[in-house]
Amino acid sequence: MNTRAYIRWLTLAAALAVVPALAADDPVVENARKLLAAGNPKQAYAELIAVQNRLSGMPEYDYLLGVAALDSGKLEDAIIAFERVLAVLPNHAGAQMDLARAYYAAGSFDLAEAAFVKLRGASPPPAAQIAINRYIEAINQRKQQLRAGWTAFGELGLGYDSNITGVPADFFTAAQQSVGVGFNPTGNSVKRSAWFAQGAAGGEYSYPLSRGWSLFTGGEARGRAYRHESDFNLAQVEAHFGAALNAGDDQYRVSASYTPFWQEGAAPAPAGSDKLTNDRRVAVLAGDWRHAIGTRTQVGLGMQLNTIRFPENPLEDFNEVLVSGSWLHSYEGRGSPLLYLTGFITEDRALNDFDNGVNGTSTKSKNLIGARSYFQYSLNPKLQAFNSLGVIHRRDKDDWARSNLIQRGRDTYFDIALGLAWGFRDKCAMRLQYVFSHNSSNIDIYDFDRHEVSSNIRCEMI
Repeated sequence: MNTRAYIRWLTLAAALAVVPALAADDPVVENARKLLAAGNPKQAYAELIAVQNRLSGMPEYDYLLGVAALDSGKLEDAIIAFERVLAVLPNHAGAQMDLARAYYAAGSFDLAEAAFVKLRGASPPPAAQIAINRYIEAINQRKQQLRAGWTAFGELGLGYDSNITGVPADFFTAAQQSVGVGFNPTGNSVKRSAWFAQGAAGGEYSYPLSRGWSLFTGGEARGRAYRHESDFNLAQVEAHFGAALNAGDDQYRVSASYTPFWQEGAAPAPAGSDKLTNDRRVAVLAGDWRHAIGTRTQVGLGMQLNTIRFPENPLEDFNEVLVSGSWLHSYEGRGSPLLYLTGFITEDRALNDFDNGVNGTSTKSKNLIGARSYFQYSLNPKLQAFNSLGVIHRRDKDDWARSNLIQRGRDTYFDIALGLAWGFRDKCAMRLQYVFSHNSSNIDIYDFDRHEVSSNIRCEMI
């Protein structure tokens, strides 16, 4: 969210026109400028602070000192330095922007919001406008955690799914490779495609306590209806509660949630048994830690304990431990690019075993390891292009768990998403998206390609 590179060139000429040559030509100032350009703010700060008694009051020196202090985590020194710049040059846009950033980093959200709103009203360059909007949005989210109240959202969308059940194009040949006998597809094994409509709504209530603690509770409901494929209409609701702690650069969150999911499916009912459905029930206990490294970078770690149950198909029941890590960075420059990376690993333990038909019993226990990236580029303050890439590798833990010909199953799933998000009004955005996904397995029956296009409108309410 840092836009110094765009703002400073607008103000440099004006600053040099009124600043005595002493500060601009000083070798300490010149070296500090080079250190900042090389990404070494701590060394720049150390050299600049050492000559403060001699150069304090010179706007260019104070500005560089403020930047070095801000990027080194010396927030009080940064605020004082930027205020000295603005006392001499009230219209110095770079100092105005970085002072607002310093207020934000220090947790003075009211001062930061006032400064960002003032900057937004001055018609800044598009890159600066994008960064200012991101800061104001982040401030609103932080302030919401500090006062009791509701947030809510609503979402509607349309789309097309080319492979609803995720099955191979040639099921007969795939089944022959997997189990030694070819079958014509029936039920869920039939490849289906259809247009769909979908919607979602949800809300969360937060209640602040003391010393940065807050409690929250909420939920949401989602649904999708397919044209002429009603057996695969789906619905789910989710309820959650938990506690959060904001402690300066660190945020902690613990929560518990429960999510029932319903989908009838088209599996034929076994003789003398109830029909197998795709219904499932998911309970989650989660903990999350996020740490801000400066104002542009955030790292995080998380752990989840999940229980997944299938009411009509208990063979699929399992418990899961999931550990994840993440990294978020907002770059300066044209388009204010934003990059988010996350990775995870799981230990999935099936609860029930079955006769594998080869040499005994097996379970559907497995391990997953995956990674995902999300990249966003702002074409203008209201229009962003985005891209998402994901890969997940699955390894079965037991022999003959999914095939009586392939001893140990291994899958690699890949997806790519491309899209545009248009903020057509305050707190409302339209999202156009195309997603291609592919699963490659050494058991052919699990191979598939899938294409999905969709358009969604989402509005936030506070």
